[in-house]
Amino acid sequence: MTTRTNPPPARTAIGRATGRHRTFLIATCVALVLAAIADEATGYDGPGPIVYPAFVVLVALVPWRFTPLLVVLMSAVFVFGGLASPEFVHRLTTPGQVLDFAAAWLQMLGFVAAAGFAVAAVVVSRRTPDSRS
Repeated sequence: MTTRTNPPPARTAIGRATGRHRTFLIATCVALVLAAIADEATGYDGPGPIVYPAFVVLVALVPWRFTPLLVVLMSAVFVFGGLASPEFVHRLTTPGQVLDFAAAWLQMLGFVAAAGFAVAAVVVSRRTPDSRS
């Protein structure tokens, strides 16, 4: 006679999430990874390729319900900072260098997608007693 035991509850945010909530968390992480790759592809010497993966780890591991909203804040700061930089705006508007042009747009779209997916993840998440909501 074998007894079935329940596995211990997952400790990570993605491990605890189910359904659409889990999908939105993973999509948020993928969008930030794409933004980091695009940032690194241009050879820009900034903190982005280190900061974005740090937020991926934060979203994936911290099980607090509102953690993804930090991605919205971070994305807004980097989008605003990029659009405030004449050099970056030149990359967005001048397709002379194909890699720079594509990478700049991929980075901006990655931020917008990450912010949208993060908001969706918070909206569809369910309040549970252990979510510290």
